[in-house]
Amino acid sequence: MAHADDATKEWISAIPKKNADGNVVEWTVKYKYTLAATGKDNFVREFTKTEKIETPSKTPDKYTKAELLTLMDKDHWDDMFNKKYDVYIATAPVETTDVSFDVSTLEDA
Repeated sequence: MAHADDATKEWISAIPKKNADGNVVEWTVKYKYTLAATGKDNFVREFTKTEKIETPSKTPDKYTKAELLTLMDKDHWDDMFNKKYDVYIATAPVETTDVSFDVSTLEDA
């Protein structure tokens, strides 16, 4: 199941670093996923990534949100969110301590 598809996604920030021409040389993006979990608090994960632009050619306002998400490798963020959500909603294994176990019932060798 692709939990990331069901999550609410929210831009926290997209901060460009520009050269003297005003073109972006680096983006730092923060992006948040939130998904409800039955019987638990909402599962929230925030991802941050900084990516250098090898050939600066555009001012910040010439980028689209879709371009930024591709640049930040959103597919990887989706994958990490899915894995972490699966762990969050998993039922913890049941462990019991058998205090009545009689070690004398074991073979010596």
